Amino acid sequence: MPVSRPAVSQHLGVLKKAGLVADRAQGTRRIYYIDPKGLAAIRIWLDQFWHDALLSFQAEVEHEDDDA
Repeated sequence: MPVSRPAVSQHLGVLKKAGLVADRAQGTRRIYYIDPKGLAAIRIWLDQFWHDALLSFQAEVEHEDDDA
């Protein structure tokens, strides 16, 4: 990978702090894995975001139809 180890560690730290990954010790290494709870929270947020965006789009289209 063209990314340095310290950069990877920094990115993993940010993802861990955000609750998107977790880690466990395995000997002298840390094994990172996706945290399903954090991923579920993002999915809920994205679902709500798209729901709201599509409702706004629908309202705008219906408003344009009323003006025509």
